[in-house]
Amino acid sequence: MPTTTRERSLVLAVIVSAALALTGCTADDPPAGPDSGSTRASVNGYPGLYYDDSVVSVLPSSSDQLRLTGSMACADMDAMLSAGQWSVVDRITLPEGTAGIASLGGVVPGLLLRRGSDLAFVAFKGVGNSCTATVTRVQRDGIAITGQGFPGTAEGWAATTSCIRLDADKLNVGIYFDTTANVGGLVNAPLVSKDGTYSVNGASDDLGVSVLRHTTHVLEVFGTVFMTGGTVEGVTPHIFKPGESFAGTAKVEVGEADRPRGTITMTGLLDPESGIEVSLTMPFSCPTVKVIATG
Repeated sequence: MPTTTRERSLVLAVIVSAALALTGCTADDPPAGPDSGSTRASVNGYPGLYYDDSVVSVLPSSSDQLRLTGSMACADMDAMLSAGQWSVVDRITLPEGTAGIASLGGVVPGLLLRRGSDLAFVAFKGVGNSCTATVTRVQRDGIAITGQGFPGTAEGWAATTSCIRLDADKLNVGIYFDTTANVGGLVNAPLVSKDGTYSVNGASDDLGVSVLRHTTHVLEVFGTVFMTGGTVEGVTPHIFKPGESFAGTAKVEVGEADRPRGTITMTGLLDPESGIEVSLTMPFSCPTVKVIATG
């Protein structure tokens, strides 16, 4: 169980936003390829990502993503996509039946895959023996977290896990990110539009910035934290909240098929435990947009 206020804060922050526990694991060595005669390489720019076309179908999607659906559990879809020429860099899984609630907090089960210099994130959504996988390229540029002990602009990746439109002027964006500086986390940003200009609603309960300094991979660490409910060796958690000087803006492009993309910038984020204040800049690109009516 958590042994310090900081550890309890980390556990509480994600439990409140996702209402679940996470588990995770990694596998770094790329397999040789598919082992079934019914498999074939995927399309839409992801060569070497294999699926079994006897149980999986390709859904219509935009040119930069691949969407697969199949009569199988998401654990089986995970295993199938992990058996191709893309190696697993990081992974996060969720207990059965909790993914719907988790997605409201930006938490989704998924894989970070690598083939050569290419990185892709696979987000899973399923119920029972039905699963959909959405494969998108991660964003590699535009990540920065600046403050005492933080790297500033850093190489890494950002994967948008969820985009929820509450009405025409409100868009909640969830993002996983990690960097070569071993600083990563989960960002939930409630965006509000007024006269075509987007800002981050610092008063919203949906705002969440959980940052981990770690020594491995961020999804693996999140999984371990919530599986054990306590300390992970070599990990320093930070739960940032809007401070007195908080300001948040976003540059948003509508994109194709209502898939907004852009950059979110927040300043004056404060960790109450340590007193550290940071600013954060994060790219995002919605793979899909879920519309939830509020009226």
